[in-house]
Amino acid sequence: PRGKTMWARGGVLTRRLVHTTAQCCVRSGRHKPTPKKNKPLTYEQANPPHLIGVTKAWNSWNGSVDGYGMRRTRGDLAVEDQLIRQLVVGTWHKTLLSEVLIKRQHNKVVIAGIVCPLPSVETIYFQIGYMEQLLSRLLNCSVTIELQAVRSRNEIIYKRV
Repeated sequence: PRGKTMWARGGVLTRRLVHTTAQCCVRSGRHKPTPKKNKPLTYEQANPPHLIGVTKAWNSWNGSVDGYGMRRTRGDLAVEDQLIRQLVVGTWHKTLLSEVLIKRQHNKVVIAGIVCPLPSVETIYFQIGYMEQLLSRLLNCSVTIELQAVRSRNEIIYKRV
């Protein structure tokens, strides 16, 4: 039959099927609108993926050379970024309101995010110092955490869909 071509390979009949999807039909990274427009989106979520680099920046700014002039592979940087994200999300559990932004500049890593304030300022400063020390020892470079606190979750809503 047409479209079902069979090949004999080692005495076994096999069939090759190729599945492709048109790029205009791909919905990854896009949010489906709700009938009542009650789903809140942040600025990061509101921009579709094809606008990264146009109206929205990358979440990781990686330099390929560390402070000692040695080239590092993209795989090493991706693993480090994943480790940083997991540690930050675990430390700032339920208070981190945005995605974790990672910027690398030579031998310095800057981590930024938006948090909902905790009851005491001492707790915030302790967690910032704890994370900076822990990540500095793990990554062997200086780490700076820049957090912006907002009063409520409603302040970071960019639009509703």
